[in-house]
Amino acid sequence: MNYPLLFQPLDLGFTTLKNRILMGSMHTGLEESKNGFQRQAAYFAERAKGGVGLIVTGGVAPNRAGWTGPFASKLSTKSEARQHKLITDAVHAEGGKIC
Repeated sequence: MNYPLLFQPLDLGFTTLKNRILMGSMHTGLEESKNGFQRQAAYFAERAKGGVGLIVTGGVAPNRAGWTGPFASKLSTKSEARQHKLITDAVHAEGGKIC
């Protein structure tokens, strides 16, 4: 099959993706393991380095009520935001976008 636009930039208005390759949402569970955020940062950064234009994360609750399990990853405090920033910074360093 021929996809002539796949590797072309995509202007979303508020940001531009370097291409139209997307890594869909999935829960890896890495952030819940030892050195998890560093491991997940390396995992997603490797995909950005390989050319993925947009990475969609998964398995992160907005608060404790949304937890997938006890002590699972969530994003409701400044401290938790700093941990997740390790991941976004690693992806951005490789030229990717993440949400």
